[in-house]
Amino acid sequence: MTVGDYLRAIGRSWLVVVILAALGAAGGFGYAKLTPDTYRSTGSLLVTSDRGESTSELVQGSAYVQNLVATYVLLARSELVLQPVIDELDLDTTPRALASTISASSPLNSVVIEVSATSASPRLAAKITEAVMDSLATVVSRDVAPQADGQPTVRLTVIQGADEPRFPFAPSTRNFVLLGGVIGLALGVAFSVLRAFAWQTVRSRADVGRLTSIPVLGEVVETRRGVQLPAVVLRDRLGIEAESVRAVAANLNFLKVDGGMKSLVVTSAASGEAKSSLVIALGIMIAESSRSVLLIDADLRSPSLAEYTQLDGGVGLTNVLIGETTLAEAAQDWGADGLRVLTSGADAPNPSQLLTSQRMTDLLEEARGEFDFIIVDCAPLLAVTDATWLGNQTDGALLAVLYDKTRAHNLEKVVNTAAVGGLNLLGAVLTRVPRRGVSRYGVGNYGARATTQADGLRSKIRLRGRSRDNR
Repeated sequence: MTVGDYLRAIGRSWLVVVILAALGAAGGFGYAKLTPDTYRSTGSLLVTSDRGESTSELVQGSAYVQNLVATYVLLARSELVLQPVIDELDLDTTPRALASTISASSPLNSVVIEVSATSASPRLAAKITEAVMDSLATVVSRDVAPQADGQPTVRLTVIQGADEPRFPFAPSTRNFVLLGGVIGLALGVAFSVLRAFAWQTVRSRADVGRLTSIPVLGEVVETRRGVQLPAVVLRDRLGIEAESVRAVAANLNFLKVDGGMKSLVVTSAASGEAKSSLVIALGIMIAESSRSVLLIDADLRSPSLAEYTQLDGGVGLTNVLIGETTLAEAAQDWGADGLRVLTSGADAPNPSQLLTSQRMTDLLEEARGEFDFIIVDCAPLLAVTDATWLGNQTDGALLAVLYDKTRAHNLEKVVNTAAVGGLNLLGAVLTRVPRRGVSRYGVGNYGARATTQADGLRSKIRLRGRSRDNR
């Protein structure tokens, strides 16, 4: 994947990224509010030497003290210093536990030791700091510092007492919110990239061309929410939805020049990829050119043509195959002149046996003699082999590929499955392609201009009609 692919993957999941970042920030805020306040009190000690009368001795004493400062910083957190603090303040803790709340440091090139203590109580933090500084000074003068004439040569003096802090230093709500937001953002980006790898979907003609060698015959535009494609095509034959289906119907004519194309099956890799709505819309578009068209619902396991067309599905293909009725009696007129629909019919316990029977072959041959074009709606190719069998009884198969839903590996798998079964895949059709950027003619702004002209023409026609009516 290129950098552009990564950016597009993140862009496709931008909502997830935003939500995870917001949840991370909210989690950080909640954690900060649930974390008890911690106060810090700080005091300072000055390390000095009482030895030295001449300038050289004072310089040597100063260097000597600086060498000891680092040792006294470590000493501040030792058991020797902290046990007296525990005894003095009557703390219910151990020197090791108390040491985790104590910090000591010395600014560079100085003889000052800064001691800090943290606690949930501001008063206790100040008391511990004062006690640690006093204990450190006592231990140094009594037990650690070299003696001269019975007096310690090094002395620690408190130069800044420990004040009781007014505000907690932790938790930092802002820092936790920022950290949570960054973690959530990172998780969102990681999810987007992993999704692009694990759930890579087909989103363009280029994707189909990269994964397979079959041509893309068109891109069918998605309808508005709650509206089915056949209904839109019937209502507005000049709409961008109808034009996108009409382009697919026109491209079918170029697939077989000698003798023309008479029949095909429409299938998909998996269920829910808009193959049935494509079957009906194609039938409408082909029938508008004064050709007789028969739509056959051969998806006997999950039929849908009767639901889309609101026709009676009780008598149909299965009834014809078992000899209860004839094709002429079972096929029903619907939608457009010359368009007939053969629904699935009564439920059958053996759909594969019916569809692969000689009676099915005879039915298709009979239909070819009575209709100019036959479109068969078949079950998904990866689910069952019905489409492979019926595709070999017709001129080939058309593959419906649902925009941004059909998995890339499923598309590759269905093409390989078709090749193994000897199925002639005529091409693919991208279904439910987003309306954004799609014009009435599918190219740039030309379609937008054409749409405006067509709308103006329809307005003029309506006005002329009203004028004639007024006459």
